[in-house]
Amino acid sequence: MKTFLLLTSLILASSLGEILSARGMQQIGDVSFRPRALAGSIIRMIRNPFLIAGVACLAVSFFSFISLLSYADLSFVVPLTAISYITNTVGARYFLQERISKERWMGTVLVATGVALVSLSGRIEIYLSTQAARHLSGLYSHLAPMDTFGKIESPALFWLVFGIRTALLICFAAAIVYYLIAVVAGLLWFRDRAKQRSLGTRYTPPATIFKPVRGVDAHAYENFASFCRQDYPEYQIIFGVRDENDPVVGIIRRLMRDFPEREIEIVVSADEIGLNGKVSNLHNMYGKAKHDVLLVVDSDIRVGSDYLRRVIAPMQQSQVGMVTCLYRGTNAKTLAGLLENIGISSTFGPEVCSSRALEGVAFALGSTIVVRRETLEGFGGFQSVADYLADDFLLGNKTAQAGYEVVLSDYVVEHVSGPLTIGSMLRHQLRWGRSTRISRPWGYRGLILTYGTATALLALPAWNFSSFALNMLGLTLAIRLIPVFLIGVYGLRDFVLLRYFWLVPFRDMITFGIWLISFRGDEIQWRGEDFRVLRNGMLAKK
Repeated sequence: MKTFLLLTSLILASSLGEILSARGMQQIGDVSFRPRALAGSIIRMIRNPFLIAGVACLAVSFFSFISLLSYADLSFVVPLTAISYITNTVGARYFLQERISKERWMGTVLVATGVALVSLSGRIEIYLSTQAARHLSGLYSHLAPMDTFGKIESPALFWLVFGIRTALLICFAAAIVYYLIAVVAGLLWFRDRAKQRSLGTRYTPPATIFKPVRGVDAHAYENFASFCRQDYPEYQIIFGVRDENDPVVGIIRRLMRDFPEREIEIVVSADEIGLNGKVSNLHNMYGKAKHDVLLVVDSDIRVGSDYLRRVIAPMQQSQVGMVTCLYRGTNAKTLAGLLENIGISSTFGPEVCSSRALEGVAFALGSTIVVRRETLEGFGGFQSVADYLADDFLLGNKTAQAGYEVVLSDYVVEHVSGPLTIGSMLRHQLRWGRSTRISRPWGYRGLILTYGTATALLALPAWNFSSFALNMLGLTLAIRLIPVFLIGVYGLRDFVLLRYFWLVPFRDMITFGIWLISFRGDEIQWRGEDFRVLRNGMLAKK
């Protein structure tokens, strides 16, 4: 167990240190050796959190290496450290967004193959060709005993087990690195939230809120009313409905009676500019907007009275073109609703924070989109995303491509859950998965490297429930829960997650299953209609 923990610390800390240090040096840029410029570069290095965290991880890796050498054979320790080449390459590709050449991938595969070969146990040594490999295999068996299946006579079965175990080890190491990156990303978000709050809330330009609605969501009146109770001097709320007979119209008219002091309008129009009904709804409302600061907010969102002041505050900076918000799920009345909300806070929140830290925010979330009229019209307005499923992602992406900064707000809104069934939850998650797979194909494939719980559970039968596999599972769950508590509970203030955190592994397996299924087929069901999602992300009628 001691050797396992030290080796894990060595490999993961080394990889994380390399990745974070590289990210830090990317941010610092070129270093000049002129005295005055060098002093400035040193100050930037000292103040860069990625570089500091990277150096700390490398220090942990070094001390783990020294500790191992204090009692383990050099010929045992050094070959195993080559595993870090795998995690370094994976991190460079998916977290640093580097272009990895075929030669580098090939070299990594060769290293992985060599490391895997020395990990084989004595009972399957009949397939190893040299005495040295047999010796190293026996040494490595103290870390990962591979002889639990007994003697394997079939070469095909041998290489199958060999390949499965190698892949699981790679995914395990990558997932642990990802969880640690999520922790650092969460801390960076907390730091930047404090900077946002220093902007104050005095910047209050007139604003228009778009609320596209269809049907009656759970607690619809209270959700809508929370936007009428804003501590904000001047704003307009426009509700967009496609059918006069929609039961939500009655709720909106009641809202207009209860808040006569608020400027509330309702636009009823079935006009379409594309297959995305929500975007057509937004386009129909757009002509009624009186103000230049625009907000698009999903119908199932509830906010506090300081919401508008907080989310609009970053717009006072000229380089900021859009603001978006994370959210937490509330009001779960069924097991399906609870599981969906757990996924939002335990998985989606850390994913967003990690993406923000590693590649910046080049997307938006439907929970809140704040944008200037000029910016929106600059890239073609709502018409430019009218035939796409991932409209919120594309609005943020187009804003970033136009040269503006997209800011993740310090404000966290509430997503009020409806009476979800397991079937409706799975359909919703599958729609999201297929949408993400198409809008970010490589990033979505790379998610396999973040599913540590699934990897560790699959490792149990792969190692015949040996102590090594059980240790792998225990370590994975322990590290997995760090970003859950840090980002989900503390950052998103999801205290329901604190009560039901023990369901996170079960939710992780559902997420992994949906990820697998999403690669098959391109059909989705959305608001009662059936569509196909084309390769370019556009919608097509089924």
